[in-house]
Amino acid sequence: MDLAPSEISFLKDHNITAKDLFNAQGYSSKEYRVIMKELNKKIAYNATPCQKEGHRLRTRSGHCCQCNTAVIEFQKRNDSSGFVYIAGSLKGKLIKIGFTKAVEVRSESLNRTTYAGYKDWKILFAAKSNKAGIIENKSNSTLHKYAFGSTYEHDGKWQESTETYHCSYSKAKEIVINISSQKKISIVLDSRSDKYEFKNLIQP
Repeated sequence: MDLAPSEISFLKDHNITAKDLFNAQGYSSKEYRVIMKELNKKIAYNATPCQKEGHRLRTRSGHCCQCNTAVIEFQKRNDSSGFVYIAGSLKGKLIKIGFTKAVEVRSESLNRTTYAGYKDWKILFAAKSNKAGIIENKSNSTLHKYAFGSTYEHDGKWQESTETYHCSYSKAKEIVINISSQKKISIVLDSRSDKYEFKNLIQP
């Protein structure tokens, strides 16, 4: 990951992790905004330097987040309300927990972008909440021991998947439900399929 020490320090200070980042090198701002929205990425790095200080970190809307840190919190608040979902890939034997504003088209975008290298993603579970972004983040943190990161090609560029796990659908659902217990959620989809009950494999 091509980040300067000052950028790494800035991201750490604002609790922005690798899963929130998108490598914008070679993309126009118009292009990376669309892709970042599809992949639910918050900060672009290797973006066109800002005119004021030459910073290369920008929000999904194209603002320099180093010159104006307030845009980070604005985006976090805006991103929090929506759907937390669980998706599964039979070919990859993978489970993904994510956040989206439009769950009805999320599987299509995952498959179109060949997320994690697979095109058979299916949305298994979805719940609407004004704290969906927070639920998604805490669920991913809880599942970290089953994490399976991979690189995949999208529009001729290599990207990294950071929200995919070698675990069962029921394990992922249990974690999401437990984390959601004190937050108001409305379940809109809950599949029941043994095909996605993959082995829970703790990564070394």
